Amino acid sequence: MDRIVRRYSAYFPRWCQAFGDHQPDPGGEGRAVEWLVGSESVGVILLPEVRHRLMRELLAERKPDIEFRPQSIRLNGREFSEAGVLRHAGYAALRELLLSREEVHMFLSYHLIYPSGTRILTASSRPPLPLLYKEMAALQIAVYE
Repeated sequence: MDRIVRRYSAYFPRWCQAFGDHQPDPGGEGRAVEWLVGSESVGVILLPEVRHRLMRELLAERKPDIEFRPQSIRLNGREFSEAGVLRHAGYAALRELLLSREEVHMFLSYHLIYPSGTRILTASSRPPLPLLYKEMAALQIAVYE
């Protein structure tokens, strides 16, 4: 099933809106991927070296080729299937969001409880604040059940 992901970048590099209320990922701190699940959004905190590479793939001007499968993600021809990440309840919440919405919005956010400079790759059913973000080219992704 194909879905549209509307992508946004901040007008100024360090500007972000707050992620909001969420369930913290028990034991997530210190792992390569930490999931945040809110009522209308799912966030991912990544180690800095992984985050920079992924941001270039997902939020750059060119459109990436991405597929979400039940146990793997394919991004620009590379397959990712790490069980600890993709069998997590956060990944299930992200897939549910992608399967249940016609459009999903993707942007970077932050939260005060995480260290300064931490950025959260956020997928939400609601768009971010237009005062802080400009819309980029939308992304079409494939989501398989």
